[in-house]
Amino acid sequence: MNISIKIVDSNHNINFFYLSFILIIAFAVFTVSSPHHQQQQQQLELHSVYAQNFVIFDEKPTISVVGEAEKKISPDETKVLLAVENTADNANLARKNNAEKIDKIITALKTNGLTNENISTSNYEIRPNYDTPNNNFEKIISYTALNKITLTTSSNTNISSFIDFAVNSGANRVDSIEFISSKKVLNENAKELLKEAFNDAKQKADILSIEGNFLINGVKNIEVPQNNGYNPPIPYYAFDQNRLSSTAEKVDTPPTQIIPQENTVSVTIPITFFIDNSNSNSKSSESQTQ
Repeated sequence: MNISIKIVDSNHNINFFYLSFILIIAFAVFTVSSPHHQQQQQQLELHSVYAQNFVIFDEKPTISVVGEAEKKISPDETKVLLAVENTADNANLARKNNAEKIDKIITALKTNGLTNENISTSNYEIRPNYDTPNNNFEKIISYTALNKITLTTSSNTNISSFIDFAVNSGANRVDSIEFISSKKVLNENAKELLKEAFNDAKQKADILSIEGNFLINGVKNIEVPQNNGYNPPIPYYAFDQNRLSSTAEKVDTPPTQIIPQENTVSVTIPITFFIDNSNSNSKSSESQTQ
């Protein structure tokens, strides 16, 4: 009886030993094979990602053209840059002489119709002059005072008369004259030019579509210009100091002639149109049926 019991216990222990051994081997195999499986899964996912990066989508064909429009417009504003410049032995004397002339000029301009709204100071400076002819760059030999004023008037104003008033009162420089079109006038004309530029681009695209045997099928992109092409002409007033040599010459000299010029405003618009080749396909199919 005791032997029988021992045999039963022994078989049970052997079975338990074999079962434990099998479980350990299975766990080891699973542990070894699991990273390999994860690696394969990661590679599969990477291949999927790489495949997405190489997908090429069919885009509709396009054609790009440039539309242009240009117009001449009359200026509605005039700006004149006048200056008084003189040199004296010391800075205070140069300043004093300049101040007297500028005061006389402004008085003459206001007497003849301008106001503070039309006159503004654009630059003022007093600079030393060195003995450069003798290469003595540290020795100051004189001082030059410069005062610039800007006259802003309507284009309908007789700007020539104000130039003459200023020169006869002491102005010895007329640096520039600008005939300007105001922002309001430019914007009004730019709207019309945008329409003309678009129509110009559409006509060019239509001509190419006929020659290339394709159809224009909508607009893909329009690059609207931020600034209009605007180049105002700048005539210069040639001042002759001999005109002020005597009072008689001032009276006998004819008035200065300043003739306003028109400004040119231009608009350039790059436009990209979608094109459709169905026109050529339909013609080729028709030829095949014939």
